[in-house]
Amino acid sequence: MTASNAPLRASGPGGSIYDLGYQGYSGPRLGRAYAVRALFAHTLRSAYGIGRGGRAKIIPFGLAALPLLIAVIGVGIAALAKQAGELGSIVEESSPIRYAAFSGLISTFVILFCAAQGPELLGRDQRYGVLPLYFSRALARVDYSLAKVAGMMVALLILIVLPYLVLFVGRVFVADSPVDGLAAELPSVPPLVAQSLLTAGVLGSLAMVVSAHTPRRAYATVGIIAALLIPSIVVAVLHEEAFGRVGDLLVLLSPTDVLDGLNAALFDTAAGSPVVVDIDLPGYAYLASAIVGTVLFVALTIRRFQRISA
Repeated sequence: MTASNAPLRASGPGGSIYDLGYQGYSGPRLGRAYAVRALFAHTLRSAYGIGRGGRAKIIPFGLAALPLLIAVIGVGIAALAKQAGELGSIVEESSPIRYAAFSGLISTFVILFCAAQGPELLGRDQRYGVLPLYFSRALARVDYSLAKVAGMMVALLILIVLPYLVLFVGRVFVADSPVDGLAAELPSVPPLVAQSLLTAGVLGSLAMVVSAHTPRRAYATVGIIAALLIPSIVVAVLHEEAFGRVGDLLVLLSPTDVLDGLNAALFDTAAGSPVVVDIDLPGYAYLASAIVGTVLFVALTIRRFQRISA
């Protein structure tokens, strides 16, 4: 073969093209339930920035660490009270870090977590136009809404329960014996669990319904903070102006006042809000308001994604 008849070769990197035709998916179909569980797990991870860069973890983990720090300080105070002998009861009673008051101590961190992470969980999907990808598969719009709201609620529940757990375990081992400590602390578990579940339900669902109505993170953040703070201000003003019993019942429309009254009823202590103390509604009224509010906020979130164009 002469040089003129030699085959041409590419001088640079090349590749090959193979005509394989259309290849259908032959793997297992995991179905709708698996999609809901996967979205729930993804939402829970995203609430704490897991799976994203380091900057996404600063706010959620920072807000989760501060209540834990308060709980550790509470355990330290209990240990000092135990070593103080006869003065220990005085030290214990004067400590602001108690089960009945702990909800109020960490409420700011819980609200900030809602305002920071709620828009992150729903706003990104709307901003980046990925909702059609979710809704084109086995996942229904109701499934998407419930998985997202449940993920936010569980993320909040973790933030609330872990400090309680640290405080509980610490107080058990600070006692003369773990058995005596456990017997003394166990009666506080039911109100702790109830308060944690209802707080996560009310605040988590409220944060998500606000975030569902705007893809802009700044607007959603301001909206969540306003929805949590403005009602309590309005209730205080109406109560000060003496609008009567009907005006007092508006306290049941204020999420923060409802949770404050519920905490007071569960732990049989005085509420932190002077308005809640003055109005003096029965505990079941706050319980009913918290449950109804949670169901309403979840329903509004579902309705939003039923109507949203995708």
